[in-house]
Amino acid sequence: MRKKYKIILGTYISVGVLVSGLYIWQSQKNLADYRLAANYSASMAFEETVSAARGLSEALEKSVYAVGGSMSGKVCSEIYANALAAEAALSTLPFSTLELEQVSAFLNRAGDYAYTINFGAIEDGFTPEQRESFSDMSEIATDFANYLEELRNGVNSGLVIMDSREIDHRNVLPDDGTEKLSARLYRYEDEFKPMEELIYDGKLGKEQDKAVNGDLSREEMIALAAKYAGAKPEELQKEYDYEGTEGRSCYSVGDMSICVSPAGVESMQNKRLVGEIKISTEQAEAVAADFLQKQGFKNMELIHREVNGAVCNMRFGKVENDALCLNNEIKISVAMDNGAIHGFNALSYSPGDTDAQWKISKEQAMKSLPDNLKCADSRKIIKKSPAGRDYACYEFSCADANGMGVKIYVDADSGKQCDIVLEKRQNS
Repeated sequence: MRKKYKIILGTYISVGVLVSGLYIWQSQKNLADYRLAANYSASMAFEETVSAARGLSEALEKSVYAVGGSMSGKVCSEIYANALAAEAALSTLPFSTLELEQVSAFLNRAGDYAYTINFGAIEDGFTPEQRESFSDMSEIATDFANYLEELRNGVNSGLVIMDSREIDHRNVLPDDGTEKLSARLYRYEDEFKPMEELIYDGKLGKEQDKAVNGDLSREEMIALAAKYAGAKPEELQKEYDYEGTEGRSCYSVGDMSICVSPAGVESMQNKRLVGEIKISTEQAEAVAADFLQKQGFKNMELIHREVNGAVCNMRFGKVENDALCLNNEIKISVAMDNGAIHGFNALSYSPGDTDAQWKISKEQAMKSLPDNLKCADSRKIIKKSPAGRDYACYEFSCADANGMGVKIYVDADSGKQCDIVLEKRQNS
């Protein structure tokens, strides 16, 4: 019997060793496949980065020779597409690219600049200033593309190692001058000289110099904050000692927190839990309108109202010369259990008037509406460009044959469409 057990035990052990060996062999094979796939993916990401950078360089160079609206618009599209592709490819490299801040900022600005001026370039071609800006960008992009191609030659020759987790874990490189791709790009980032900020009407354009608004003293700020909170100045407690660059301070009284700057109260929030609804939305709106009136906010129009739980949240926009100023608004909330102000935010509000002008009539602006839309209503509004410039336009509320709501915005200066907003389909 003992001999039989020994034979059985030996058989099990042999099978176990064989299975373990097969598992180890298969694991090593899978690991090799994973390494190959990871290396291939990293190489493809780098190749796409090189290709997009070269494409951006060539597209920017074309801007010097582009004449006429059609070609100028085409070049803008190429610049925008290649800038997006380069930024996307850069982010897929097998290491953290957050440190490449200057390079990433250049790619984003080049794309945003081309996107922003494309509208005008299609009509009139590039201006001398735009050509000069593109020329400056072209030099930077060409240098970056050349550097990436040099790195690619280093990778192909083995002088530069593609980053991987395995190499990171080793934390040791051969003593033959070999460097990782990330180290070379970080070094380029350190030496990268960004171009001067551009003044244009886009998201990344240089902001116009803003006058410092507000000259309230510390005592006046505290008194105003107390007035908003319905308390006495001596009841306010400073929440923390830090003050913002604009002299902003935050105070609290009871459940209310108030942030105030030399320009006035910026925000206010009540932390208490709101109970059951006891007033209507119309009553809440009246409370909000009365509060704004008492605090000196005049010519305000309700833009939006919604109830969240037992709190009525509203947005009021400023009205100037019978035109609603979009993006110049105050957010205010009313607790529907006791009708008290629950929240207030004026960070998007500017008290000064704009210089927006309507140079064309509504009838002239309507010529830009498509024939397949029926206009139901219209009004004058003041919009903000991505760079914060105020401009006048007409808003036309339309509907198509299927009941789809469409808002068409027409620039009151050029008479051309400047925005289109689709609304929810109306129920029949």
